[in-house]
Amino acid sequence: MVETLDKKIKEAEQKIIATEFKYEDYATAIEVTYENVEKVDRKTIPLLQDLIETMESIPIDIELKTYILGSITTYINEKIIFGESYRRERNIQNLRRGLEILKNKEGLIKMNELYRLILDGKIPLQDFDKYLEEIRDRAPDLDQETQIKYARQKVAYKYLEVIIKGLLMDPTKYEPLYKQFIETNDLEEFGKYLQKEYEKLRP
Repeated sequence: MVETLDKKIKEAEQKIIATEFKYEDYATAIEVTYENVEKVDRKTIPLLQDLIETMESIPIDIELKTYILGSITTYINEKIIFGESYRRERNIQNLRRGLEILKNKEGLIKMNELYRLILDGKIPLQDFDKYLEEIRDRAPDLDQETQIKYARQKVAYKYLEVIIKGLLMDPTKYEPLYKQFIETNDLEEFGKYLQKEYEKLRP
């Protein structure tokens, strides 16, 4: 009985630590994204604030919120700060418009729905064994359940990258896709479509 209780206490303590790390990562993502937006275009700050407030107003996994903000930072670094100077203004305009579209409440909820279905193993994933093997090679000390979670998470991010990165790079082209995603009743089939689109989106 004592051993069982000790085990439960340790498990609870580990969950507390993991939760603290998640919130630290999220807070850092907000700070870094804000700093990057401020660096390239102060007019975009209210749009970023709207996105964050919308994410805070609805139930979204904190790791997904962190990923979305990280994707914005990556776009700014790749396309605006270190991108071709002659495309800078156009890329800033795309950033503004992309954030306006991305902050759609129904879209964010749908992204979270797809994310949770993948993490819970309710959507069959193409090439999942490949992703799992990558995680096992990089983190062999993790228990099997955690390795599977991280592999599923990696696939989920690849699916969602199509929507998030697409909206930031080319909002006119990807807004219809976002609307289709919001309206779909078959996330499994849409996930397969996103995987194909991911291959096209890769540099």
